[in-house]
Amino acid sequence: MEETSTVLAQQLPEEIFFEILLRLPVKSLLKFRSVSKSWLSLISSPLFNKTHVNFSLNNPQMTDYRLAVVASVSKLGRICNIYNMGFEKDSFFTVVKHSNPAKSLSLSAKILGSCNGLICLTSDKFTLMLFNPCTGNFNVFPDSMLKDNGGGCYVRYGFGYDVSNEDYKVVKIFSFPLAEGRYENMVKVYSLKDKSWSIIEGFNSGNINGKLGVFVNGALHWEVCYSYCSSDCWEIVTLDLAAGQYGKIALPRYEDEGIYWTLGVSRGYLVACCNYEPKKADMWVMKEYGVEKSWTKLVTMSLPVDRRDYISPLFVTEKGDEVLLQLGAELMQYNTRNASFKRLDDFMSGDFRQVQMATYFESIASPHI
Repeated sequence: MEETSTVLAQQLPEEIFFEILLRLPVKSLLKFRSVSKSWLSLISSPLFNKTHVNFSLNNPQMTDYRLAVVASVSKLGRICNIYNMGFEKDSFFTVVKHSNPAKSLSLSAKILGSCNGLICLTSDKFTLMLFNPCTGNFNVFPDSMLKDNGGGCYVRYGFGYDVSNEDYKVVKIFSFPLAEGRYENMVKVYSLKDKSWSIIEGFNSGNINGKLGVFVNGALHWEVCYSYCSSDCWEIVTLDLAAGQYGKIALPRYEDEGIYWTLGVSRGYLVACCNYEPKKADMWVMKEYGVEKSWTKLVTMSLPVDRRDYISPLFVTEKGDEVLLQLGAELMQYNTRNASFKRLDDFMSGDFRQVQMATYFESIASPHI
């Protein structure tokens, strides 16, 4: 078998053989690693790993997207599971249960973000984890703490990739309340390459409502609210992981009434949802990153009467006719063609105390550098 595959590879120019492998599903690549030592060496190489991720990012129509659901369950013991959900043409998606990826993933495990097919999680054991659901590989490293000054602080996370330094980074923001609804933010960054935490320049802002930074176009994004008397002003605060610089992006225009913004990413696009209390929500997509005029309203949704939480965008199909949403602890599908909601929670059984969701695309990215 090894000899046959080696001959086959040698019959093709190296660059063509490389390009053929790039277009194969991750599931096939994982199987082909056992064909021969030469194939294993090629598919496992950092160059192929990096090129395969870039190919997936630049060719979303050929990329397999999934949804990870970390669900903490309290019933006859405590476990956490990950559900891989594949988006299919006929039924939108299918569900496959994934077992607990590691013993360090505890009841209070939380998703911190996803990037390049990797999911970043935290647990109550003061550790963080990078996990590839496709390969099953994971990397555990210490979280960073900060001595409280007595006034209390809020913590926000973000996870993304610094393309200039070829380094995965975790960002942790400690927000200390100031006067008039403003906050002083101290920021720490973990470098997977350096295997260490460092303090970078902080910033002042309003209340960072987004608990998790959304990674798009090399930067992390958090929705921020400034409270002025009886009205609120919202904007997006960004952190470029390569340059280490902060920025701002204006949100689309919204009606002057009770609102709450949530952010998401779908197929590489920044998505924003404006929740109007209590009846409707507008979904927006930034068609051209960084160009505020490119905000395009996808749909206005009349919300279910039994709504108990805000809508967060998870995934938008290429045609924009179906939207995957998180509504509190529930997974919902919205069909823009007939303005209908469908609750997709039949796979959730047991006493779920906490449910978190994050989309990702299949890759062979390594959680180690």
